Amino acid sequence: MVHYQPLAFDGSESNIPSEFIRPDDEKPCLDAPELVIPTIDLGTLRCWSDPPALSKAAEAVSEACKRHGFFLVVNHGVDLGLIDKAHQYMDVFFGLQISEKQKAQRKVGDSYGYASSFVGRFSSKLPWKETLSFRFCPRTQNIVQNYMVNWMGDEFRGFGGFTRNTVKP
Repeated sequence: MVHYQPLAFDGSESNIPSEFIRPDDEKPCLDAPELVIPTIDLGTLRCWSDPPALSKAAEAVSEACKRHGFFLVVNHGVDLGLIDKAHQYMDVFFGLQISEKQKAQRKVGDSYGYASSFVGRFSSKLPWKETLSFRFCPRTQNIVQNYMVNWMGDEFRGFGGFTRNTVKP
């Protein structure tokens, strides 16, 4: 197994690493077509006894994944206050200096933590992205909170501090 050393770029640096610079023919342009983001409406799935609706939703997800690789979910029932709080926490985390964020660096073999690029997945130029990923585990309470406190410190105790009551049925 090849292990790649994560390459990170801190926006405060004046010298951009060549690994992040795309060739001119791959750079975005002003006359590019507008991206249409597929929308998946989960509100239609409130009635699980409607097989045609379930089938239609599954087909929409499949098509969005095949054509775009992503989609927007609406009418999901997640409390908007919870979503706002999650955005606030992510603003705090991603606003930190790169050296601080790397305290939560994803460990080899783990499926959760901070990553600034996926070197092994790209053959030439790296994407300008960062992720903070966690797996879903309904039997393990506060996995996000525990991870953040263990790696980032007690001031991150609010991350992942939620209960099942924050999601609407």
